[in-house]
Amino acid sequence: MESIFIQIPSYRDPELLPTIKDILATAIHPERLTFGICHQFHPDDIWDNLQEYKDDPRFRIISVPWDESRGLCWARHLIQKLWKGEKWTLQLDSHHRMLHGWDQALIYMANQTEVSKPMLTTYCGMYNPKTNEKICEAPYKMLPVKFTSAGTIVFTPSEIERWQSLSKPIPGRFVSGHFYFTLGIHCKEYLYDPNLYFQGDEISLSVRSYSLGYDIFHPHRTVVWHEYTRDGRTKHWDDFKNESTNKLNTTWYKIDEASKSRLRQLLGMEENGYTLYPHDIGRIRTLKEYEDYAGVDFKLRRLHLDAKDGKIPPTVLSRDDNWRTVSQTLYKGTVDWSKEYPNIQKSLGCTCNISFIMVAIEDETGRTLYREDLNKSEYKNGALTTLAYEFESTETPVKSIVWTYTTKNEWVHKIEKQIIS
Repeated sequence: MESIFIQIPSYRDPELLPTIKDILATAIHPERLTFGICHQFHPDDIWDNLQEYKDDPRFRIISVPWDESRGLCWARHLIQKLWKGEKWTLQLDSHHRMLHGWDQALIYMANQTEVSKPMLTTYCGMYNPKTNEKICEAPYKMLPVKFTSAGTIVFTPSEIERWQSLSKPIPGRFVSGHFYFTLGIHCKEYLYDPNLYFQGDEISLSVRSYSLGYDIFHPHRTVVWHEYTRDGRTKHWDDFKNESTNKLNTTWYKIDEASKSRLRQLLGMEENGYTLYPHDIGRIRTLKEYEDYAGVDFKLRRLHLDAKDGKIPPTVLSRDDNWRTVSQTLYKGTVDWSKEYPNIQKSLGCTCNISFIMVAIEDETGRTLYREDLNKSEYKNGALTTLAYEFESTETPVKSIVWTYTTKNEWVHKIEKQIIS
């Protein structure tokens, strides 16, 4: 039977119940679904209640008080233990909407790849929780933007070119933490490292899954939608700012610091004295084979142009012969939209109508060299109308972009300014 084990970690999320209901309502065969849920709850959140599924045999629920939670990857680690041999597994967050018939669509696409270990994944389209409107019919692929100072990679979604003419998934380089569909045995072969926190989850998934023999693909049609803004949701790092407020007697940034140190060792950047087994690189492919396939050099923190431009992998290394050796320039500057912000605010009526503000730096080809998405607390009432940037690149930045995305799912007020070197 084509059974599917659905993995959902939820931390005080009002979208958990709507997500579960949508998954069930849109599946062709809801009777073939089982759910593994790590329900991290606060007793004050009376809406966060899974009582209606308590006696449903399709649901396996681990309940964790909020102040005992160790973060996202720890929760995903617990969920994997709930797998009981289902043929397929679907990993999600707790805030999604689905295509009608998503279960059959994903199984069909996975079989289309004609590989023994297919892994369908991408950054999903967006949806609006208030209206349930699904945004972006076009499917996305994942592009790497830059390495962070901590050694992780920042990704961005990019529309798959000519997707309407495609009849099957396309090869990909990277795995999204909020959506992947693969064989259920992945739950046993890829053991989540509970010591990782949040950032770094996706590059660990990418490298380790590939090294275990999984082949990465991006769906050629949008099947799943995701809520990116986190509006109205308490995050783990919101609750773990002070050691005295939780039972772990720690802070999120202490967990995060150790997590990133561990990740850098996994990726061969540093030797930090950790015992990584059984959360280390697989034995079917090597770290170097992944780097060559994806166009990434972790130790040098370099990205091949094929990866940046979203070319179909594997990477053709000869297209960018000196990508590992060409010198990078450190660029620093400030993007200032303080003069334009009052007009943005006035035209929208209220900052409550802004979903987020994107700040980006591009080169002459339109390639994104740097990007930050500002959330509500950062832009509210003009709290932040300048942004200092600092990054290294082999390409020269020529233009800054400030672009507002509204709660009506529209891009408005695009501000472009030339960067004078």
